[in-house]
Amino acid sequence: MSFLKSLASTAGAAVSIIASADYDINWKDQAPRDAAVQHWAEVKKKADAALPLAGLRLTAEQKAKLDELLKGEGVFPDEPTDVLLDGLPDAIPPASLNRIIGSIIDDCIKNHKHDSVPSISSGKEAPIIQKHWCDDQSIKRASVVVVPAFARYLRSVASAEDAEPVWAAPQGGVCVHIQRGEVIYMGVVSTETAPLEVIELLEGVSQAIAEYIGQVSELTIKENFTTILQLLSEMVDSGRAVTTDTAVLRGLVAAPSLVSRVIENVSGIGMGAERRPDVNTSATPWRAQGIRHTSNEFFVDVVERIDAIVGADGAAASFDVSGDIECKAWLSGMPDMLMTLRNAQALDDVAFHPCVRLGKWEAERRIAFVPPDGAFRLASFHASADALECALPLHVRATASASGLDNTVEFGVEAGQTGGRRIENVSLRVPLPALAYNIRVQCSAGAHTVSSTRAPQVDWTIKAIGPSDRAARLVVHYSVRSAAASADASPLPAASAASAAFIGFEVPGFSASSVKVDSLKILRESYNIYKGVRYVTKAGSFQLRF
Repeated sequence: MSFLKSLASTAGAAVSIIASADYDINWKDQAPRDAAVQHWAEVKKKADAALPLAGLRLTAEQKAKLDELLKGEGVFPDEPTDVLLDGLPDAIPPASLNRIIGSIIDDCIKNHKHDSVPSISSGKEAPIIQKHWCDDQSIKRASVVVVPAFARYLRSVASAEDAEPVWAAPQGGVCVHIQRGEVIYMGVVSTETAPLEVIELLEGVSQAIAEYIGQVSELTIKENFTTILQLLSEMVDSGRAVTTDTAVLRGLVAAPSLVSRVIENVSGIGMGAERRPDVNTSATPWRAQGIRHTSNEFFVDVVERIDAIVGADGAAASFDVSGDIECKAWLSGMPDMLMTLRNAQALDDVAFHPCVRLGKWEAERRIAFVPPDGAFRLASFHASADALECALPLHVRATASASGLDNTVEFGVEAGQTGGRRIENVSLRVPLPALAYNIRVQCSAGAHTVSSTRAPQVDWTIKAIGPSDRAARLVVHYSVRSAAASADASPLPAASAASAAFIGFEVPGFSASSVKVDSLKILRESYNIYKGVRYVTKAGSFQLRF
């Protein structure tokens, strides 16, 4: 995991680099006492087990004091008293107290309202950049407890795709995250917040950072540290989302250049703060006045995703299509565009860019807009189920058999209804039981890899499948250890056989919803433009169950 973005939404501001998870608790404060009383059962359970080890570090006076507080019982009482809580720091050194029950108390005293903490991490528990809009206690709680806990959770699943998008974090917090490529953007919230609101903000953050620095990786993040930090400061103010529109952000944060990066790396001082903001206050804040291009171009990408659950026989149990209309505009002046779509009645739950005039769409089902300069998302949509034909572009089947503890799963993959187009970047991931071993794989096309770690799985990739190609086959043989014979057997029953596979693919030039751009006209400007439209259908959450 090259990048972990933890985002939250509170008041206050701070920036920190987190590298330590030690507990630093002042046992004389009232907060540890209150937390100990509130969670005494948990404290007692852990402290009783650790008392013999702590006693080895005590002086004779401290041992006598501790024995007096415990009344010779050698364990903590069922109910704490003021005398006991006041005397503990004198009987047991604070360093030992921290090691015994520090994690519990540290969690308890921070178990109060906090919102929003953003961090950037290289996949380790220590973030690269962390931006806060909250108080000091919430900062420590999020960076020391929540973010490392989420990193450990990611390591416990087979892949980041299997991680729950909304995950219950320690101490009552909730982590909401999205994955874009090899990058994970994660937000921490602890108050009642709509998950979709956080996801929409994270999506906007990911798009803005990608547009500013291009390829997002650990290296490019470090190279553009100042720019990313300025973007976070402008996109969120006092814990509230302000804007993620790059057309607006360009007037506030200068795009990184080679000169600015060299000066920043040599001197440690960014140049962005010296730049006077150029804020557009016109009726079209997403587009500045006086834009000029030597070549006027407008490109459209209609990207659709298929979410489906397919049975072992290849029949779809559920089928859903959603998509985005992505645009890139390099047009001079203040053009007014009019886009007409074929099969526009198939669009449902459409979310438009602010530049779209909704009245035109509601009256005529045509999209009228003044485009921003550069790349932007014109619309996101969901295809109506009534207008869809349940036609899968990729047919996948599975046959499973077992003989004792030995299992075999055979998969067949071939092109479906794609209008004669090739299917590219086909992938199939098969999670295996945790106790699987002796994994053997055979495939008739493409390449495969086997992971035999804590979460064993088989990955199969095929570069392309043509409409007339024979069905590609993958056969997986594996054995399953008996849970009773496993040294680290879980008290919970483990899965004894694989039961699902996750599919990925792309079909360039194909539209699953049949939504296409019929015409694109430019108004209020007299020049000619170069136009281009591309279509691609990808697998979203595409599962095969057997």
